Amino acid sequence: MAPLRFGLVLGAFSDEIPGQKELGDFARRAEAVGFDSVQVGDHVQWRAPILESTTVMATFAAVTDRIKIASDIIILPLRDPVLMAKTMASLDVVSGGRMIFGIGVGGDYPLEFAAMRIPVGERGARANESLDIIKGLWANERFSYEGRHFSIRDVEILPRPIQPSLPIWVGGSSDAALRRAARYGDGWIPAFSSASKFARQASDLRRLLQEGGRTAEAFTFGVYLFANVDPDPGRALEAAAGYIERVYQLDGVRTMERSGVTGPPEGCAGRIIPYVEAGADHVVLAPMSSSRDWPRQIDGYAEVIEHVRRRAGGR
Repeated sequence: MAPLRFGLVLGAFSDEIPGQKELGDFARRAEAVGFDSVQVGDHVQWRAPILESTTVMATFAAVTDRIKIASDIIILPLRDPVLMAKTMASLDVVSGGRMIFGIGVGGDYPLEFAAMRIPVGERGARANESLDIIKGLWANERFSYEGRHFSIRDVEILPRPIQPSLPIWVGGSSDAALRRAARYGDGWIPAFSSASKFARQASDLRRLLQEGGRTAEAFTFGVYLFANVDPDPGRALEAAAGYIERVYQLDGVRTMERSGVTGPPEGCAGRIIPYVEAGADHVVLAPMSSSRDWPRQIDGYAEVIEHVRRRAGGR
């Protein structure tokens, strides 16, 4: 059984934009309380302010020593694959081999595809070709590729990543995302997923891995959960729901009831356990709060982790 790990993710902002100090404190505190990874969301254009993801990942790499640093997730069709391969390889080098490359295809905000002049209907095919190119560039001193959307000839990106196989996690909960994860990924991380949906899709993914001649033993099954820790359950739900409504423009209460954890640490742990029992081995918590409340939230999550590990048999 894989060890149980925990990540902390930074996404868009509901009010003020954090600066260098707040971002540095976020990553350092996550590392100090025992998180295994710190992760960064990605949009080029969005409903709320959001920083460019690789810039934030570099910031996190500069202020930490141990913790893994992940994109969660980069919208791959919006990026040039050669430049993306170069950027992630460079981040792996400057971080000392601590990067995780999380990718997805996006599409829930078509305006950013228009802004980047990428047809939204091509996003899946572009992502798959990009993954072929990125993996090829990481594995070979020089690499050529001929596809429908991309063609490169005799390209090198030196230095290549420190990690012999820089992990790729695929985000999403569509059938195409599961197939992409089984074909290209070292892990899978859905969001907006109830425990029952996660269990069903994790089972489907294990079957796809087996059909592809791969084992699930070395594969990461992650889950992205919205979180707000507070001794007062009502206050926690109100704060988290408000964040969801401002940033995602969705029904906040319904979203948190489906794929969120709120309230005291022990209650939050109770919401996480069904995902762990369904096979999740990397639980990523997304603070549904302003940056002013990050320190309190992160300390609260440390208590949540203790409760989960205790109930999961010390994993």
